[in-house]
Amino acid sequence: MRFRRWRRVALAVVMTELAAPACSQTAREPAIAPMDFSSRQTRVPGEYLVTLAAGAEVKAAADLYGRFGIKGIQDLGRNVFLVRLTEDPGPARMEELLGQSAQVKAVQPNFVYRINGPGNIR
Repeated sequence: MRFRRWRRVALAVVMTELAAPACSQTAREPAIAPMDFSSRQTRVPGEYLVTLAAGAEVKAAADLYGRFGIKGIQDLGRNVFLVRLTEDPGPARMEELLGQSAQVKAVQPNFVYRINGPGNIR
């Protein structure tokens, strides 16, 4: 009778140990906090990612946003360009001007992304 009780306890311990690695987090691993970009997201002032329509030339972006003084335009591939401006009109104004050109498909600020802290990526 004692042997059976010991065997049940040993079996329960082994089953617990086998199930522990299947868990996503154990007591030794800290939880990874989800990244919330909405409240702390910052952008690089004067830098925008401009997506051109298929077949459009980079001149379309220069014509549309040139009034803000273009420091440089870098081709990032797939019709996406990093446009650096000397005078930053702000994302709302950049979006507003988007409707004036069918050759420019989209514009967004160049956001800065950061990791919450060391050890979050494994």
